[in-house]
Amino acid sequence: MNVLGARLEEREARDHAEQEAEECYLRETAGVDRVERVQAWDSWLRTVLERSLVWPPDGAAKARLLHQCANEITRLSRQLRGRGWLLDGKALAVHVRAMLEPIGKAQRAGAVRDFWPYFRASVSKYVGAHAEEIQAHARTTGADVGAQSFAAVVGALGLGSNRKRASDLPSLTELLAQRADEVGAAKAESLREAAARRRREEKSQDRNLPLFNGL
Repeated sequence: MNVLGARLEEREARDHAEQEAEECYLRETAGVDRVERVQAWDSWLRTVLERSLVWPPDGAAKARLLHQCANEITRLSRQLRGRGWLLDGKALAVHVRAMLEPIGKAQRAGAVRDFWPYFRASVSKYVGAHAEEIQAHARTTGADVGAQSFAAVVGALGLGSNRKRASDLPSLTELLAQRADEVGAAKAESLREAAARRRREEKSQDRNLPLFNGL
């Protein structure tokens, strides 16, 4: 066997192994705990981010930026949920990869001067720029809320099967968006608590100031 053929077989075997690992990460069967599903997604997402983009050589800086990017990608889930496209793990992964690919290419071509604004803009624009494609994908995977609602009505009328989503589990889109909402609410509460504490401290300081008796 020639060297090229051997390399092609090696690449195919590696791609197959990665696909199996990805399917393991993004398993969508009954009985999988919600927390485990989100943790599996987080692990998969970190791996894909590391492979897809160019990172700073400093380990601490890379870790911080990876964390920021992973959090920013949650915006995709919130946008998708807002449009009623509840993509599950493997379907959601398709669009995360599609969003990251041109960013990595632009980095390697030297076209990205300031990474973070570029990355945030890419995440923010992706859903709107690919709305028709994503909607079609959601419908073919049974993840379109409108289609699900219509199917439920038809099923209730006895005009068709009332098939629910596999195991009736929430999609990863819903789980990730819910987590983002919870984190956002916790941050808002922390900010309110901090502001209230500052006000209490200021009032306490005002009370402790010596009175000016005048001369």
